[in-house]
Amino acid sequence: MFNKYKTNRARRSGAVLIMTLLGLTLLVALVFYVYNVGDQVNKRLALQNAADSAAVSGGVWMARSANTTAMNNVAISRLLGILPIMDAFPLSSQMALEEVAEWERGLGRQVSALQAFMQTTPSQPLAQTLPGMIELQARMAVQRDILAPFKAALLDSSFDMDSVTNWRHAGSGGSTPHGTLWQAATALDDYSVATMDASGLLAQFNAGRFGKANDAQTAMLIPVIPEIPHYRGTLDDFQPPLEGRITVRTNEDHSETSGRMQRTGSNGGAIPDYAYHHRLGPWARLLPRHPWRHEERRATAWRWVAGSSPARSPIQARGGRGSLPGRGRSARRGGRSGRGVGHGYYAPTAWEVYGYHTRGPYWWGMWRVHRYARGWDAYDDYATDQSRNHGELPDTNFYEYMSRISKIKLGYMFPASAATQTGQLIHYPQWKTDYAEALLLAETPEVRITETILYYFDIASSVPESSPDFMTPGTFMTNGSLALAAHHRGWQDPAKFRPDATPVCNYIWRSEDQYEITEYPEIGIRREEVQTGVDASGNPIMEAKFHPVYMIEFCMFGGIDIGGEVEVSNPCNWDRSELEDLPSPILIDTDLGDYDPDNDDVDQGIRREFFAYLGMAKSASQAQVWSKKFQSANPTQAILALAQAKVFNNKSWGLWTQDWQVQLTSLNGYPDWVDRVENDVSIGAANATQGAVRSTDLEELLTFMKAMVAVAGKFLTH
Repeated sequence: MFNKYKTNRARRSGAVLIMTLLGLTLLVALVFYVYNVGDQVNKRLALQNAADSAAVSGGVWMARSANTTAMNNVAISRLLGILPIMDAFPLSSQMALEEVAEWERGLGRQVSALQAFMQTTPSQPLAQTLPGMIELQARMAVQRDILAPFKAALLDSSFDMDSVTNWRHAGSGGSTPHGTLWQAATALDDYSVATMDASGLLAQFNAGRFGKANDAQTAMLIPVIPEIPHYRGTLDDFQPPLEGRITVRTNEDHSETSGRMQRTGSNGGAIPDYAYHHRLGPWARLLPRHPWRHEERRATAWRWVAGSSPARSPIQARGGRGSLPGRGRSARRGGRSGRGVGHGYYAPTAWEVYGYHTRGPYWWGMWRVHRYARGWDAYDDYATDQSRNHGELPDTNFYEYMSRISKIKLGYMFPASAATQTGQLIHYPQWKTDYAEALLLAETPEVRITETILYYFDIASSVPESSPDFMTPGTFMTNGSLALAAHHRGWQDPAKFRPDATPVCNYIWRSEDQYEITEYPEIGIRREEVQTGVDASGNPIMEAKFHPVYMIEFCMFGGIDIGGEVEVSNPCNWDRSELEDLPSPILIDTDLGDYDPDNDDVDQGIRREFFAYLGMAKSASQAQVWSKKFQSANPTQAILALAQAKVFNNKSWGLWTQDWQVQLTSLNGYPDWVDRVENDVSIGAANATQGAVRSTDLEELLTFMKAMVAVAGKFLTH
């Protein structure tokens, strides 16, 4: 028995060990499984980051390309806007300098003659004109001295404006363009073309680079060669953004905002192929208070200033002749320098901004010229009563010449296909300031007098010249230094400026006038109420009393213009064979589809087709531990992650505004992405990527995506 028991015990020895080993094996396998699953999950999470990176970085490059092109389009617009202005400077400065110099010489002779006359024949009224003449001559001299070095630098030095502004310059060698502004514009055009041509390939390289930087073995962008739908326009496409104007206004109750575009050229609106409101163009989207954007304001509070008070009847005047013409100041109430015959007016004290308008760079450039020459005035939206001035060249025609000449030169530019080599004509003034010579020329049939300048000085007095109180302080006003300067068309004989005009000295004529006014406190006339009767109720009827105002007006000959016509040169002197070489903007091709402002869904229309991108990242799926036993059932034997991004511009849908951005979105339209990958495989798109994408990787992606079609809605939404 003992031996039998011992034999059975020996047979059962080691059974627990076998069970233990089997359990340990299963436990180790479970540990390996958990470890490998965790490793795969970590890889999957990291790979999703890589896919996100690929989608965003590829989209960023496309957005950057669009912004670069928009920047170049705007920069070329600014170059083309300033080009006719710069080209107008030499001729304008020469014309303005010659005429203001002759005006100053004529005033100098007149001042000397009047001073000599006053020494022998004193005249208190006539003496009041002398300070104004001296001040006017001094102003002319200052403006002459401003223009002289300007003209010398442009015309009397080694500098040649044609080498800057002309497409073809006789003094330059090599191929066109010769002008540096045209060269800069053409270089920017070439840069834009190269940017858009290379954008898709560089976006693919960028996607792969960033995907791999996030630990992916392979990363790519779909479409394989993305493209922004665009085309290269013509030079004429610069006309609307260069000259156009947009106005955007909000209703007084702020219920809605409306806008309109001024039609310009053949394209209309602010940019070519515009469609308000989602394609406003470059200038409307800049920050407020920028020179391109001008506020439209309405007054919300007022105050009463000048003249009579609101509770009283306005100042009334009757009789007499009309006010003198011209630019300057008049002593006659209601003259060109005043706001009416003594009427008070309401001035705004508070404003509300309700909209804005924009203009292109040509207007902006001429605004700067105007601000320098004419000063701050109604031409400038930002001017206030305190900041207004008369500019540096207020008595010259410099700005008028700049405006006319530059507009002609701008007209040569558009339309480019119709540009002519023969220039238009503009009047070139030639002034004669001697009255005796002017009389002879006026009688010469072959001489054409274009313009006559007369200077007007006037005195308003509350007492007649025969009174001993005449010209005593507080009884008279004169226009002082800001004498009226009138430019009359053709020949205007100063001896006939008034029917009663009489010569008093060298080229000066005197005339007298009288009218009545109810109030003129500056010359001692106070308002008086007198009873003129009673009404039906027996109440007195009070009316303002009229007082006489005695006017003495002097007219002085300034000069006549007998100039002729000169040709305005054409800086746009290209040949028709060079039309393709002219700088042109890169534009969104709306013929392929257009942005729908009523539906901002990224998965709709042209935005889905051209501005949605799929990023893919791939990494090996091999298990870290016991890889032979933990093989994946994935047919690609790899982990793949997908991500979708969109490129958009929420400021203006076009290549004029630098606000293209990128954003990750949910992965939508999965079957469409499968079709697009299949199309890229079928056309061999990977072969055009210069090694950025391998055909095998693209085919592997297609295999994976087809296998996941059934479950894509549940597992691939990101």
